Amino acid sequence: MTLSTVMDRRDVLKLVGATGIVSFVPRVVLSSVPARAAAPMVVLADPRYHNSSIFAKSLERYSAKRLLLVSDRARLWSQSIEPELRCGLQYLAGLTLESDLFVLDRLAEGSGARASYVGFHDWRCQEASAHTLSGSILLDPIAASLAAGERNWAERLGQALVSAKELCQEEYKLTVSCTIPAGHGPRFFVSWLMRWRA
Repeated sequence: MTLSTVMDRRDVLKLVGATGIVSFVPRVVLSSVPARAAAPMVVLADPRYHNSSIFAKSLERYSAKRLLLVSDRARLWSQSIEPELRCGLQYLAGLTLESDLFVLDRLAEGSGARASYVGFHDWRCQEASAHTLSGSILLDPIAASLAAGERNWAERLGQALVSAKELCQEEYKLTVSCTIPAGHGPRFFVSWLMRWRA
């Protein structure tokens, strides 16, 4: 028995209609599933340093998602941070070593990120601390939190960073010297905030 290769008009219309329905159904199903919303901010905590963890916990209280800074920064970026960007991530923050910021800044270059704040916190060769702050956000609350000179400076810094207002594209710079004790850990930290515009 041989099958006819000729199709009548009704069969062609049925096939075209079925193809159209099949290609339409997945879109309808996918559009009815709500997209996962990202936390507006992700904060990185370096588990080796107590002040980095305190800083991250202070931001976590304000709905930031805390991620641990792992040794493979590229994997952290591609598996944890980049997926958050696709879901609406607006800010990435941290209190880390300067080398960590350098690597993360390079990884973020192609994604449209812009550093809106960087703060250098230095205890090298001195009893007091020197803090150099720069950015396009209002730096006064951050400087005031550091000038208080208390042991819980990392927590106060996180709280001030959350409430800091974006000013403009222009960058401001501020230097604060205070009596914050160095504590345990590195004698040079960098606090930072990256921003993505919607």
